[in-house]
Amino acid sequence: MHKDHPWIHFLLLLFGVLCISWSAILVKIAGISGFGSGFYRLLIGTIGIIPVWLYFKKPINDIKGVKIAIICGLLFGCDIALWNTSIMLSKATISTLLANLAPVWVGVGALLFMKEKPTKIFWIGTIIAIVGVTIIIGVNQVIEVKLNFGNALAIIASMFYGAYLITVRKGRISLDTFSFTTISMITSTILLGFICWFTSSPLTGFSPKTWFALGVLGIIPQLFGWLAINQAMGHIRPTVASVSLLSQTVFTAFFSILVLNERLTFQEIGGAGVVLFGIYLVNQKKMQ
Repeated sequence: MHKDHPWIHFLLLLFGVLCISWSAILVKIAGISGFGSGFYRLLIGTIGIIPVWLYFKKPINDIKGVKIAIICGLLFGCDIALWNTSIMLSKATISTLLANLAPVWVGVGALLFMKEKPTKIFWIGTIIAIVGVTIIIGVNQVIEVKLNFGNALAIIASMFYGAYLITVRKGRISLDTFSFTTISMITSTILLGFICWFTSSPLTGFSPKTWFALGVLGIIPQLFGWLAINQAMGHIRPTVASVSLLSQTVFTAFFSILVLNERLTFQEIGGAGVVLFGIYLVNQKKMQ
């Protein structure tokens, strides 16, 4: 892409965000266990990326990079398994919103494990985001420890995704993007397959509607979405890109109204606004 047309990278980022914004909705439409939909999402995405990887493949000489890619695959697999399950137990929009708490955990993890000191604005943003989550869940439920199980899974999923981001940052590697992504996705697929086997989650006997949703889930959000985002982030500052990715929640909410006929309460809308503002502030931290 020509360097004189940076807007192309932003359009690519927007395309990727639009693609992944359909993830929660497609999981809902598939209507099967979160483990099963996660497995097929990654399996189909992996099958799609392998030919691309073989075409652009570069020599793999970095063993440390391979190990980190595998660890990232395990973390991402856990994230998808928990998040997909939360979607089936909660509203698609709320699960997507809570999963976007990942930047908060990245900051906390950087402080604990990477000895990086977050700025004051980070802590302010973190507190605001937590207040927003409290509003969504309900103050009484928080006080009485009656957290919705689906919401709890989404929050835990965001922790795994945060750990994924920290792992990628901690071990900057020499693997090319396609090799790293492919190894990571293969690992995630194997993990989800094992989880499905261990939990006896059905992987066959689905309706044509379910198979269609699973196919689109693997191709649009997983393959097209993340390849576009990864490519764009190679040319856009991480702080700008991470804030832009928050718009996923807005698009998911809009698509959910059109496709799933979901309606958010005023309490959930207000809490969502507070969370997004908090995460926006968190993303203003200058951590390299």
